[in-house]
Amino acid sequence: MAITLIRRIIPAALMVAAAMGLQAAHAQEGKSLVLARLGNGETITEQDFNQYLGRRVDLKPAGRNASGATMVVQEMAMARALALEGQDLGVPRGAGKANERFDDVYALAVYNRISPACEAPKSEAAARDFYDKNPKAFTVPTSVRLGRIMLPVGARVDDEHAGIWLMNQVQPIGAGGQKFEDVAAKAQKAYQLETQGDLGWVGLSDDNQILRALADANQGDMVGPVKDGDFVYLFKINGKRPAQLVPWEDASAVAAKRAVSYCREQARIDVQARLFKKYDVQLDDKAVRGLFDAK
Repeated sequence: MAITLIRRIIPAALMVAAAMGLQAAHAQEGKSLVLARLGNGETITEQDFNQYLGRRVDLKPAGRNASGATMVVQEMAMARALALEGQDLGVPRGAGKANERFDDVYALAVYNRISPACEAPKSEAAARDFYDKNPKAFTVPTSVRLGRIMLPVGARVDDEHAGIWLMNQVQPIGAGGQKFEDVAAKAQKAYQLETQGDLGWVGLSDDNQILRALADANQGDMVGPVKDGDFVYLFKINGKRPAQLVPWEDASAVAAKRAVSYCREQARIDVQARLFKKYDVQLDDKAVRGLFDAK
């Protein structure tokens, strides 16, 4: 069995160095760590991020790790860019909302005004034409039958810190001395809020750094331990399926709906790219990761 170690738990010395670096960044900005900047001088700070998550309870789970936090900061930056675009176009704002920086309702109104209309194909022939011209819309990404062990960084198992305990399980599992499933069952006793062990088939999307890393692993490989945000993970690849185009015979029944959803997905990507360029939006990925590295 191959063992892939993406990244070990950050040693204490590096944790201190990261914390010192973040303290310097805080001091430089005066109050709060800057996570993104706009060309007009605006910044999106750690304080903004925490306040935004405080009212967007639907996004709180995403804020637990660097990948999710990056997505949240992108959404916040998109809200600001849309607000600036709305001002430029003269789109009116609701009463009492003029000073609200991250006004999601106003951002959506502006987005609906500037994004293209997405309509379903009028006939089966038109749906087939869309299928032929947009194979990416009907391609199932590479997927893996994934085993996962997930523990909070501060958890202890067998009187060892979670990361150290997981690292000590890698060699025995790889040598066949113990089963991944047995280790997962033990982890389940320490942390029960998430599924431990077999997760079934999982698509390897491009928007998550851990899933991107798993794309390079082969069936039978273990990946980890890897720290992401407040958690440390160990993965096992129990099976792997390559990306594949869904045959027209299977896609025809949903092709019209897929045409609409794919249009909306692409519109979101295109509008964000255009507005981020127009308003010179720059996300600081290192600063976002630093929110968690300093913990």
